[in-house]
Amino acid sequence: MSKKIKVFYDGKCSICKKEINFYSKIDKDKNFDWVNIHKNNNKINNTGLSKKELLSVLHIQTEKGSIIKGVDAFGVMWSKFKYLKLLSFAIKFKPVNIFANFLYKLWLKNR
Repeated sequence: MSKKIKVFYDGKCSICKKEINFYSKIDKDKNFDWVNIHKNNNKINNTGLSKKELLSVLHIQTEKGSIIKGVDAFGVMWSKFKYLKLLSFAIKFKPVNIFANFLYKLWLKNR
C-alpha cells in the first residue's frame, strides 16, 4: 500500500468538515488520509506537532513526512485533483500567494 498525504482538519469546525467532505468525495484516487484532529491521537503524535498547533491552521503531512501548512497545504491538495490543479499553480504565484494567505488568516480569526 502506498503512503498517502495526511490532511489534518478540525472536525469540530462545521465549515472545515464540509470542505473536507467535498474533497474526500472527489478524491477518487484515494491520495489522502483525512485525519480529524479530535479523534486521531496516534496520527497526531507522529507529526511532532501539538494538537493546538494543528488546530491553528490546516496542516498536511506529505508521503515523505514533510509538514506543510496553510495556503501552501491547500496548493498541494489541489494539485492532486483534476479540476483544481489550476488553482495549485495559481497559488504558487507570489502575489496570489500573499493575497490568499492574507484572506486565509482573516478567515481563521473569524471561524
